[in-house]
Amino acid sequence: MKLDARTGLVQAEAGDAPGSGPGARRRQILEAAEECFRDKGFHGASIAEISAVAGVSAGHIYYYFKNKEEIITAIAEAELDALLEIHDAVRLEHNVVDAIVARSGDIALHYADPENSRLRLEILAESARNPCISARVHALDRRARESAYRSLRLVNAGLAGEALEARIAAQYELISAILFGITVRAVRGIEVDHALLRREVMDTVRHVLERN
Repeated sequence: MKLDARTGLVQAEAGDAPGSGPGARRRQILEAAEECFRDKGFHGASIAEISAVAGVSAGHIYYYFKNKEEIITAIAEAELDALLEIHDAVRLEHNVVDAIVARSGDIALHYADPENSRLRLEILAESARNPCISARVHALDRRARESAYRSLRLVNAGLAGEALEARIAAQYELISAILFGITVRAVRGIEVDHALLRREVMDTVRHVLERN
C-alpha cells in the first residue's frame, strides 16, 4: 500500500499481489510489521510475531532486514517515497496552490485514520528513544522538507532572498503542524465529519499559502 501521488490517498501497489516476486514478499513483511507495531509497539512486537503475521519464516525476514530498526526505517522510507511522489506531481500542476490545497485535504484524511496515525506515532516515539532510528528519521525529514520547499518556492515566486526563505519556512511548519496535529488527534478519536474536516483543512492551508 502507498499514498497515491495524484489523490494523496492510500492505494494498492501493482507489486502487492502475492507471488509477484521479491518486492512483493518484502512488502508483505513490511505490512505485517506495520500491523504488529501498531498493535504492540516497536518493542512489544517480536520478529517471531512479524513472521507469523507475514506467513514467512524468521530467517526469511532476516534475508531482507538485519533487525527491527531496519524494518521501521523501511516503513518510514516507503511513506517518504510516496510523499515525494505527491510533491513531484504537485509541481507539475498548472496551479500549484490548488494542487497543494487538494493534496493536503486528502492527506489529512489519511492521517485521520487511527491505524495510520498509531503507526506514525510509534515510529516517532521510537526515534526519540533510539539514536540510530532518530538519525534516519531526521534524514528522511530533511528530504521531505527540501522537496516541500521546492514546491513552496513556486507558490512564492514573487519573493526572493531572506524574505522568501522565511516565508516558506513558516508555511511549511504551519502546514506540517496542521497535519501532525490530526495524527495526534486521530489516536484519541476525531469526532467530526471527515468530509467537513477535509474541507476545513483545505481552507486553512489555502489561507496559509495565499495570505499577504
